[in-house]
Amino acid sequence: MLKNIDAAPKKGPIHVAAYVRVSDNKQAMKEDGSIDTQLDFISKFCEIKSGTDQNWRLTERLVEGEQEGKRRGKSGKNTKRPAYQKLLQLAQARMIDVVVVTRLERISRNVADFLQLVATLEQYDVKLVSLRENIDLTTPAGRLITVVLMALAQYEREMTSARVRDKILWRVEKGLPIGPPPIGMKMVGKIFGPDERFLPHVQAAQTLYLELQSVDRLIREFRERGYRTPSGKFYVKPVLCRMLRNPVYAGKQEHKGKLFDALWKPVRSWEIHEKIHALMDRNDRRNHSDRRQPREYVYLLQGLLRCGRCGHKMSPKPGKGRSGEYYHYYHCVAAEKSAGGACPKRYVPAEALDHTVLAFLKQLHLKPERIRAASEKANESTSETLSKLSADLERVKIQLASVRTKLGRLVDVVTEGGKEAMASIRERMRALESERSELEATEARLKSELAAEQTQEIVAADQIRALTHFNQIVKANEDKPDRIKAIIPRFVDYVILHEETMGEGQLEVGIFGDPIALAPEVEWPVGEPEDGPGFAGASQVVGAEGFEPPSLSGPDPKSGASASSATRP
Repeated sequence: MLKNIDAAPKKGPIHVAAYVRVSDNKQAMKEDGSIDTQLDFISKFCEIKSGTDQNWRLTERLVEGEQEGKRRGKSGKNTKRPAYQKLLQLAQARMIDVVVVTRLERISRNVADFLQLVATLEQYDVKLVSLRENIDLTTPAGRLITVVLMALAQYEREMTSARVRDKILWRVEKGLPIGPPPIGMKMVGKIFGPDERFLPHVQAAQTLYLELQSVDRLIREFRERGYRTPSGKFYVKPVLCRMLRNPVYAGKQEHKGKLFDALWKPVRSWEIHEKIHALMDRNDRRNHSDRRQPREYVYLLQGLLRCGRCGHKMSPKPGKGRSGEYYHYYHCVAAEKSAGGACPKRYVPAEALDHTVLAFLKQLHLKPERIRAASEKANESTSETLSKLSADLERVKIQLASVRTKLGRLVDVVTEGGKEAMASIRERMRALESERSELEATEARLKSELAAEQTQEIVAADQIRALTHFNQIVKANEDKPDRIKAIIPRFVDYVILHEETMGEGQLEVGIFGDPIALAPEVEWPVGEPEDGPGFAGASQVVGAEGFEPPSLSGPDPKSGASASSATRP
């Protein structure tokens, strides 16, 4: 496809998606590593293509394994990859025209998956370009070469994986460690040994858990005692659960469902370890483990909702009422992990929040004057930043011109005076060259920041038009909430729940990356609901500052709750 990409030039801009991936976490987390190199190569390639008769625009940068600013390596052995799935969604929505990778193996290391990807992209008229392999997939010969290359990549991956598996099995059979030491242990030669600094935490955890019989109580007890992990953070539920279940402390290792004896001395007896396991399994069954929770409800704000108190995400968590019926909630992840230590533990009905935000977005396009006012307010800070950057750039340009003039004069002096003049002004020229380099770097940075800031300006007309389309999409898919859930992130960047009092709060909605609106007060019943949660109020657009809740009266038709108080019907 690379050769035929220019065969039939598209009218208008060509939207390009860059897909990058590495397999190793060290490569992913390394600054200026392989991921940045891949993105740079693709960006330069798009700039070159834009210099021709085609207008290539790099609109999507899909970095596999990147989440919340952190990068992780991801294997290309299958298609269970978030960025890969997003790429398919963009193709199906016809939001991209070309997919660019640095090498074919970056996008897949499986022949069958790669051929399926090619067929899917062709179905939606999306071209695939690899910077290294100059291959035309529209010819039989090109397809044959591609299949051979992909087969070699798959063979290399499978051989590497087989060697790693054999090495791990050999180590575990010999009793050698197959991973890093857990908290409370450290490397002593080639095996684990006790870490005297954190071993008391492990011993306290097993004793207190058998006494308290609750991980939440154990977390609170650890916090009261001031126990912290080696990284200096308070212990949270996942860390303590791993500590209690880890057989390494009992002198054993688990591999592929089997236990193997280890060479190091245990710091926990096997009898105590089995008691802890039995108690944790019993608590899991009693507390309804996540594996058996119902999944029929579609959480529209999943991945978007954040806690207004601590800033962490709020995740779905179904709960079971006295009648045996399941109810659907969002809960603060930090509160759940810390048993209420880092953030107050609470559960907010998902249906109330989902319906409120959805109704808010559906009505937003009917109030264009408020969208314009909010856009103008959001653009005030952008305009101020643009003015400052422009002034800084102009100042740097003047300084750079002055330095270049001085260097030109020194060159004239050297030309006229020869070697004797050169010896006397060498240090001066070095200083000016260094100053010029710094100013040129500053100039390039300011230009980049200025260009990025200019793209942040909000155009009210575009927002109104986009929200009108959103309303039409929602109406067409009212019976398909999974589709509505997939389209909401195209319009909403985040939703923050600000809980003012128990049972009442506000929702801050960030549209197109800028918090331009607040949903009105949301109410939910306090305690365990029996008849399901409700919500009250209609949506309005206001500024982020000076918010006054709307005046609401009368009960909510769904729950019977009024705007002034949260009551149970």
